[in-house]
Amino acid sequence: MDVVLESYNDEVYTITLNRPEKKNAMDFDLLKGLYDAMQRANAKEPPFIVIRGSGKAFCSGGDLMAFKDAEDAEALIDAEAAVLNESIKLIRGTAAIVIAVVEGVAVGAGFGLSLACDLSIATKKTIMNMAYRRIGLTPDGGGSIFLPRLIGAKRFNEMYLFSRNINMEQAQEMGLVNIVCEEQELEAKLDEMIISLKALPMETIKNFKDLVNNALFFGLANHLDKERFYVAEFASKPLFKERIEGFLRKK
Repeated sequence: MDVVLESYNDEVYTITLNRPEKKNAMDFDLLKGLYDAMQRANAKEPPFIVIRGSGKAFCSGGDLMAFKDAEDAEALIDAEAAVLNESIKLIRGTAAIVIAVVEGVAVGAGFGLSLACDLSIATKKTIMNMAYRRIGLTPDGGGSIFLPRLIGAKRFNEMYLFSRNINMEQAQEMGLVNIVCEEQELEAKLDEMIISLKALPMETIKNFKDLVNNALFFGLANHLDKERFYVAEFASKPLFKERIEGFLRKK
């Protein structure tokens, strides 16, 4: 089974994370598939890229079972963070409008991935959570640059330090998602969003995104490198696997 699916129809390049049995948890194969798909999408120069998950889930973050079973969790997480960072940079650098379709869960690096996108549409029952502190890690996937710059330091600190679930009413109020709808309305609302975007000129988008990146996400590449260093450093400690095992026992 392909862990990332791709389609290109009517000016929309759709990338679907496809590990539904794991709520699209990120292992190396999925992350490499996402990066390759982003490269192929970028090469086609579509006006729109949609990133979503299969099985009514967006992404549950890193694959904890893979971390637990890895002989060298530090090397694995470092490699995964490296390829995820390249996808984040492509999302921010592409001339396409990138839309996250967020269903079910957006947790950890999955949360960060949704924040990297230009626009987000979510279903009402979706839950977001930074989650990293639950297993003794610092954020990656751009979470520690996107979130504080979007919602401010105090709210970011609260979300990381308490690791509480965020519902979509809260997420929309904080500016983390643009549209919240019922599950059965999702496809129609997504189509409406894209039709509205198509009605306006597209030639400004690359420069518009460059302005946004310089205004809000300046220093992104260096920050992603620092996230990667810290998350791999903590993954090297024996306590990391103990915390994963404890977390999995509670589920």
